[in-house]
Amino acid sequence: MNNRRKAAEHECSDGGLRSPSRRLILGGIPVVVTLTSKPALAMTGECSVSNALSGNLSHPLPEGTNCGLTPDSWIKLAGTQQLWSRTGFAPSTSFLSACGSQPFNSQWSCGNQSLLAALEGGLTIGCKVGQNSAALDATKFGAQLAAAVLNAGCFSPTNYPDTVAQVRGLVAAIWSSQPTTKSLAQAELDSATNRISSLNINS
Repeated sequence: MNNRRKAAEHECSDGGLRSPSRRLILGGIPVVVTLTSKPALAMTGECSVSNALSGNLSHPLPEGTNCGLTPDSWIKLAGTQQLWSRTGFAPSTSFLSACGSQPFNSQWSCGNQSLLAALEGGLTIGCKVGQNSAALDATKFGAQLAAAVLNAGCFSPTNYPDTVAQVRGLVAAIWSSQPTTKSLAQAELDSATNRISSLNINS
């Protein structure tokens, strides 16, 4: 009887180590840390427009799949209202309303174009440098940031890395900056465009 009890106690004390799942955790800490410490931007996989259209609460898209659509994809969907209704915005919503307007006394000025116009490359942005206001090339900036705020409204946080607040924060950082030359002002727009365009890849 004593031998049996000792054997049982030995099994209980060793049982955790014999369990494959426990052994994985105890012996494979680097693997566990790698999986749980993925940065938000490291989404794996992509999805097409058709996959994005079919994804809903009853048929959710795989978590961690980036469903960020290109500006052109959002333009094509504007007439159908598909997906737009999930974003919280409409094609006629102004870019400034969706992404945030400039603070008082900002050097920057932005036209009141709609999200659809911005997607089509029609956003106008200027920046006052010294006594002069310089017109900047906002074609790609407007298109990519408009797509970003729509993607965030529709897919974040599980299927798009940035939230609406994060997209607005990116734009707000530009509006509050004080570039001293036209080229520096343009570089600010281009930097934001490059950062966000790598996420808006599905068509």
